[in-house]
Amino acid sequence: MLHYEITKEAINEMMNAPGEVCGATLKTDKDFILKKGGEEKLKEVEKELEEMGHPFSYKKIENMKFYPWGRRVLSLVAISRVFKMDREEIKEMGMNAPKKSFLVKLFMRYFLTPESTFKKVSSLWRQHHTIGRLEVIRINKEERNTSLRLYNLNFHPIFCDYLCGYFIGIAKMVEGSQVTCEEKKCFFKGESFFHEFFLTW
Repeated sequence: MLHYEITKEAINEMMNAPGEVCGATLKTDKDFILKKGGEEKLKEVEKELEEMGHPFSYKKIENMKFYPWGRRVLSLVAISRVFKMDREEIKEMGMNAPKKSFLVKLFMRYFLTPESTFKKVSSLWRQHHTIGRLEVIRINKEERNTSLRLYNLNFHPIFCDYLCGYFIGIAKMVEGSQVTCEEKKCFFKGESFFHEFFLTW
């Protein structure tokens, strides 16, 4: 599959659902598009969003303004379609996003070790989103791994892949070595009512 499927009904339901996302997250999408394909691809992504029934201008994004949470998913889906991205490529996109986020940079003073980083991850989440609850379930310093759970945020599987990459990107900012992430439990696989990510470094 070259891109993620989504129905018109799901699109409209997401755009009318409660919850918002900080413009800084959408700004990282804009930076990704411009770096990967330039202005031409930016116009293509915006055209894709228009065809999905919810036009959007990336150039008008305000970092600290909040937008409907569905906009976050539609942006990722539109990008995946224009660039024909698979799951691993979406994960890689998420991995590179923290480097561009000014909110992440504000938190960098706390990112001394992977352990201290993930202890702050819940606060970082709340800076970006008005819905969803991200919790650190456990951290094992000796075995160099951690488990994170995301509750009350079940919009679309594309965000699961993106978020897995995002966590890798956060960890790499302090660890610098090989980091892996696997979604052990997922709402969309019918396994649980939450998402659980297992990271090693």
